[in-house]
Amino acid sequence: MAKILVVSDGAYGYRVQGTVNSFGKKNKFLGIYKIDRPDDLLVDDIEFPEELLEKIKEADILLLYTQHPDNTYYLCYEARRLNKDIAIIVATWSGEGAKKELSKFDAICPEEMCLLDEEEVKGLIDKYPKLKEFLEEFGTPKVKVYVENGEVKDVEVLRTSICGSTLFMAKLMRGMKVNDLEEFARNSAMLIQRYPCVAGKIKIFRGDCKKQKALNIHKKAILDGLTILD
Repeated sequence: MAKILVVSDGAYGYRVQGTVNSFGKKNKFLGIYKIDRPDDLLVDDIEFPEELLEKIKEADILLLYTQHPDNTYYLCYEARRLNKDIAIIVATWSGEGAKKELSKFDAICPEEMCLLDEEEVKGLIDKYPKLKEFLEEFGTPKVKVYVENGEVKDVEVLRTSICGSTLFMAKLMRGMKVNDLEEFARNSAMLIQRYPCVAGKIKIFRGDCKKQKALNIHKKAILDGLTILD
């Protein structure tokens, strides 16, 4: 049983508890801690509550939704110092420089949490064994979509995005008509926007849109998981 601890300094990370509690069989939600976000861009030193540090010692998976870079850096530092076996996943990070800096703590920095899979973590899955249990249930979505007589009879979620959007989508897919497979998969994936998906929007001078990327990830999962019963 992998114990998951979440730390946030803003609005993100609060859906993890519901997702883990409703779907997790190999994972347990340990708690979520809200910490202050410094007003200054650069901070010389940060102190964290003793209760949080004690929970880090107990946790197997540390999920960071901290938007201030110093909060993220010092949490990674403390986590690696206090718990050599903990797997660190940074859900909110900015820039390749930050990602490279955090890599010295073996921090995993997926571009999107729904792009987190065994390939993304590479050799760390052997170094931090509880990471395997986490990825068996949470990360890049995997579903089985059972279609009979041109209609979705059932959707089995094998792995859900940690925010829970995959579970939300699966419930709404039941009873949908299936004519053109591409159109069906696209319309089904668009259901995550009702959740709504919390991936970042498109930015000026940047060619990709994270919300669109999350939609495409779910669309691929649907196409890969189609099972025609008739």
